[in-house]
Amino acid sequence: MNMRNLTRSVPHLLGALALAAGLGSTAHAADAASAATDVTGPYVGIGLGDSKLGPRSEGNDGSHGDRPGAAKFYGGYRLTDTWGVEAGWVQLGRVHKDTTANDGSKVQHNGDAHSLYLAGTGRVALGAGFSLTGKAGVSFGRVSAKESADTGFTLGGSKASPLLGIGAEYKVNRNIALTFDLDGYGNVSDKVKAGTATIGARYSF
Repeated sequence: MNMRNLTRSVPHLLGALALAAGLGSTAHAADAASAATDVTGPYVGIGLGDSKLGPRSEGNDGSHGDRPGAAKFYGGYRLTDTWGVEAGWVQLGRVHKDTTANDGSKVQHNGDAHSLYLAGTGRVALGAGFSLTGKAGVSFGRVSAKESADTGFTLGGSKASPLLGIGAEYKVNRNIALTFDLDGYGNVSDKVKAGTATIGARYSF
């Protein structure tokens, strides 16, 4: 299954998850209510959505790439109701850029981008199971690029950059939360910067 099919399936997957979790929380309403503030401890999660990738602007070197799919897999530990730590791996998708070689010919550059990250997390409860979330840390990005005829330009390389993210979550029951995240990974190589918008689910142990 390709990334586009995965992202198209997100609403169906989350809908089924929310229905199953809702039924479970109805059957255990008292437990869910008492556990509403039980947010500390380890967790794992997944997010699927879109990436925004593009080389830095360099004159007339062509357009940024299209909007590829993104997949995020992560785990973390909530130290308190507010603060925690998190690490994850993000597949950012393919990036494309056209340049003009010295002989005037058009050269296509393509690469695959991903990132490993480590961050501190914050959370502000809004009530009724909703919370605002944020993260700040370091993204260790990499773009694997194919060689091209234009040896003076490459999308490939590795780059450590600041990571910043904001989001929201809805805690369906003691263990399951639905999430929405906007994350900026900065430059993942010297010529490529990345950001994602994902929806997903998190399971707390």
